Amino acid sequence: MARPKKYESYLIDIEGVLVRDKRYEPVPGSLEWFNGLQAQGVRRVLVSNNTSHTPEALVADLVWAGFAVEPEMLVSALAAGAALLESWGKKKLLWLGMDHLARWWRKQGFTLVDGGDCDAVVLGINPDLTIADIDRALPSLVDHDAELVALHRNFFYLDGKGERRFGPGFYCGGFETVARNPAVVVGKPRERIYREALKRVGSRPEDTLFISDDPVSDLVTARRMGMGTAFVLSGKYSDHEILGRLDQEDWPDIITDRPASLENPDRIVGDN
Repeated sequence: MARPKKYESYLIDIEGVLVRDKRYEPVPGSLEWFNGLQAQGVRRVLVSNNTSHTPEALVADLVWAGFAVEPEMLVSALAAGAALLESWGKKKLLWLGMDHLARWWRKQGFTLVDGGDCDAVVLGINPDLTIADIDRALPSLVDHDAELVALHRNFFYLDGKGERRFGPGFYCGGFETVARNPAVVVGKPRERIYREALKRVGSRPEDTLFISDDPVSDLVTARRMGMGTAFVLSGKYSDHEILGRLDQEDWPDIITDRPASLENPDRIVGDN
């Protein structure tokens, strides 16, 4: 098997790659691997669809787990969503994500309402979302033409017990049937967060490897933008059966059990 190409920069998903799930238990070998990248001269930026933690809390949890992470190394869907809404001048929001993040939104200068007249209905993960919460969005979308903004469109995620829970993508499909316009998606797999991450890491796509446990929602876009892609089996999927849903041209370049095995991966796609 040929050795994988050397890249000068890595864009790295967090959950399922560095840590198992929302318990933030490190994937075996990930601490040593990640913390050793700087000594190897590899630039790295974390690209996360996480909408259960503020960016500050996410960095703090990673540092507590032992990862050498600085705030500027994180590009998060939550922060990117706030910046996008700010640039549009949309400050009055119906937030349908986790309740404890309401304070963070207000700290960023947004006004949160319970429904009705608002600028945007914003979706993040929320395992406690109820029918009553969904009903509150209807007048905003139907009568007041609020923008529908999904911080990401993943259909499920792994919670703190490692169990699958419905994500914003599940609800977004229903909301789009009544919204005036299609949802604006902030995080992966939309290109805007990849472009921000490339800008942050200071690298060209062809010199960058994107590492993720989700080949469908994360790696297809990275590959189409010209990046190398590595699929690790330490998170959402324990085997590569999921690749059967993709056209072969969208398959990742590398498949391996965990990021620490990237130097000696299980498979380099296309290698003879």
